[in-house]
Amino acid sequence: MTTYAERSDALCDELRELEHQANDGDQLFYCAYLLGLLGLHSAVEGDGEAAFDAYFEQELKDTLNAESVSEHDQANILSLWQQIQ
Repeated sequence: MTTYAERSDALCDELRELEHQANDGDQLFYCAYLLGLLGLHSAVEGDGEAAFDAYFEQELKDTLNAESVSEHDQANILSLWQQIQ
């Protein structure tokens, strides 16, 4: 079974690849935002890809709201999150 740390690492690898291919400053921001948040939550203990994804998605939504990220940026960040899952 995949640990939360392993899942976070795999998602970060995927984001870094997308970041490397990005031609758009906004896309770079969205990748960096998710990379930073994944880094903060990679040390949480747990097992299972689906469990991590559900946990992280809730944390992501809570953080986006707490940081008052614009609706446009929230939609794009959440879309990127869905893309890498």
